[in-house]
Amino acid sequence: MHSCLSFPEVFSTIVGLGSNDTIPDSATFTRSFAAGSINASQAVEVVDQYVNAVYKTSAEGASSNPYGCDLGGLATLQNCTSSTGTPRSLRKDKDLVKSVTLSGAFIPSFATGGEALTMDEVKQFHTDKDFEEMVKLGVNTIQILVPCDAFYTSTGDMAVTITQLLNEAAKAGLSAIIVLVEPDDTTDKVTAEVVDDHIRAAAAYAKSDPAVIALQLPSSTPSLLSSVRSVATKLPVLVPVNKGELGMISFPPDKHVFAALDTDATSSVAGVASSDSVGDRMKMFYHESITCIDRSPIEWLSCYQDMPVYVTSGFDLAIDDCISQNEEDFKDYGQCGRFDETTDSGWWKRHRQSLAGRQLFTYSKGLGYSFSAWKLYGDDGSGDITPAKLKCLRDVAAAGLLPPMEDTNELGTFCLNGPANDFAMGDETFAPTPAPVDCGFGWWNETIGDCSYWIPPPPTPAPTKESCPSCKGGGAREMSLAAVTGAVVALVLNLVVKKFMRGNDGYEVLP
Repeated sequence: MHSCLSFPEVFSTIVGLGSNDTIPDSATFTRSFAAGSINASQAVEVVDQYVNAVYKTSAEGASSNPYGCDLGGLATLQNCTSSTGTPRSLRKDKDLVKSVTLSGAFIPSFATGGEALTMDEVKQFHTDKDFEEMVKLGVNTIQILVPCDAFYTSTGDMAVTITQLLNEAAKAGLSAIIVLVEPDDTTDKVTAEVVDDHIRAAAAYAKSDPAVIALQLPSSTPSLLSSVRSVATKLPVLVPVNKGELGMISFPPDKHVFAALDTDATSSVAGVASSDSVGDRMKMFYHESITCIDRSPIEWLSCYQDMPVYVTSGFDLAIDDCISQNEEDFKDYGQCGRFDETTDSGWWKRHRQSLAGRQLFTYSKGLGYSFSAWKLYGDDGSGDITPAKLKCLRDVAAAGLLPPMEDTNELGTFCLNGPANDFAMGDETFAPTPAPVDCGFGWWNETIGDCSYWIPPPPTPAPTKESCPSCKGGGAREMSLAAVTGAVVALVLNLVVKKFMRGNDGYEVLP
């Protein structure tokens, strides 16, 4: 079995490379291709051998490991058959779901500053004009988060408002997915039987409204699916799951059950932590790098679990949790406070475009996706991009950060190569900032109040009238003596190293 970075020599000899031109690893591979040492045909053959080697050496565990066949988004699972005849689309037109979440409409969120809206405010939040703009961008579905009991009383204000919203969206040609959310303040009086009643009421509503194409459950509890099936036997049902639960999904055969995957990458320390400008760029590079990997679990669930995947949350351009920095449980790792550096930066624009394209390509490998939000409540769309607006489709598109949503086939190039490794500071891509002094090839560091450099410039030598006195008289004898002394010191150090490093005897150096 070969690691992701090392290539066996036979990969090179098969394509006609000599013993002096073999490619030992992927790093050498890219350099050799760039230098012209191998041609395009040989490069394709080497990669093809690598792909086959990965699949053959990981096949035994592929059925139980969602990432067993991962190859950074370059390869796909094939010859997967459905035992239940599960359809590969939620929409009647068989199109990919290209959705946006109406965040904050009925459940408080960052889009409303954490505040709950009245039903009159909800009606003003998303209007006919918004739905028309969505369609122009390529959106064909809206996703609405509502409390589990929203439909328990069909004549309630919330149920009526939801119906009005769905009707307006349908006029613009938009379908809808309803996501049921368990309230945070659930009391002991809300028993399992009461919850089942709420789910049945929601299922009956979704079944009766022609604009609704799927209902997402609040959890993966099997009894909730039974409640839905008691009133709607063919209603498409989405079961929420995160990346850590992929191998634990267990449902009876049902061709109308699908996975609703949360791909949020800003809920871990690794996903949000950074403490300076360079760290911010490296974090963006990290998020770009891991996005294409999500293709593997999406295809794994569809192939091995017969459960096609819909990406319900986590699709946006945020790479930190700074919109929550005023909350009590916020963890400060130094990730906030430098967003202004990214506003007018060509580097950040290019890499945000890259992140958006990689997500669109990856999430298009399933049933579809939903962007985190459409807009912020009370915002007219003007002004610069902000941390919160990076989670809003309208603002991301207006800033030129989103590739066209219509043709997903053109997105394949995003995952063919890794993100550009150009996150060094002090180059022409760094957003201009006022500098009190000229730092030359460095940049002004506000934190330390001085210039910073990747490679510090050598100190300016002080002028002297004569050479160093200690160097006078340094003839052949002195030079020879110095050489002998250096050789003796090197010999002693070598013996010391061998003495204390003998524990490595018998081990092979890792490639």
